[in-house]
Amino acid sequence: MIKITISPAQRRKLDAEMKEFAKRAGVAVGDTVVILAQSCAKELARKVQPWGLNQGTGERFMQSIAKQVHKAAKYAVGNGIDGEIQDVHAKLRNKKGQVDVDAPKQINPKREWFISGKVNYYIKQQQAKAGKAKAGWIAAGENISSPLLLTSKNKKRKIKGISKWIRRHVKEPNGTAKFNRQQGLSSSVALTNKVDYAYSVNNTNKGYVASSLADGYKRSVTVLRKRIKELS
Repeated sequence: MIKITISPAQRRKLDAEMKEFAKRAGVAVGDTVVILAQSCAKELARKVQPWGLNQGTGERFMQSIAKQVHKAAKYAVGNGIDGEIQDVHAKLRNKKGQVDVDAPKQINPKREWFISGKVNYYIKQQQAKAGKAKAGWIAAGENISSPLLLTSKNKKRKIKGISKWIRRHVKEPNGTAKFNRQQGLSSSVALTNKVDYAYSVNNTNKGYVASSLADGYKRSVTVLRKRIKELS
């Protein structure tokens, strides 16, 4: 069970906005929970490591992946660590997923150098996966089934502000959602990120899930106000 903490004042504000939106849209109050759930999905994606959703975050992450792999390769050569580049990289990563060892500037090779083509190919493979764990949450948010999350052309409303390096992985198998409609504000939405490593220590654990949902609650007030304005 994840404990979500928002102040009583914030809860009252959110409840009021949800009821007002339901009244303007002519829907049951319970149906408005889907907007809150989609807002939480975006915040969950934001806090998967590396934090952020913009293109700059993605570019820095790609550069970091290449740097980490090259660092692992040099260290392995200087210390005689056997194995292919993928094995060496996995072996030298710490609990945070980073290679925190440094090879000396002057390397006395204790094993053969890695073939540069294979190293670059491995780097591209790793970079191609970047953003997938974030995309799982976005896919879940966009897979919530509700008329309130459809565009005027009856298409699924996409979550805004999602950069290409994440959007490329937003596919239905990577995230699912189940809307449990109840009376009033007792409705709920179960969001599931299907990317297996999304729940690892390096991603949305250590309190990140709880804080993401709390931020999603707060952000949904702004979203609801915007939607209410569109209905005016």
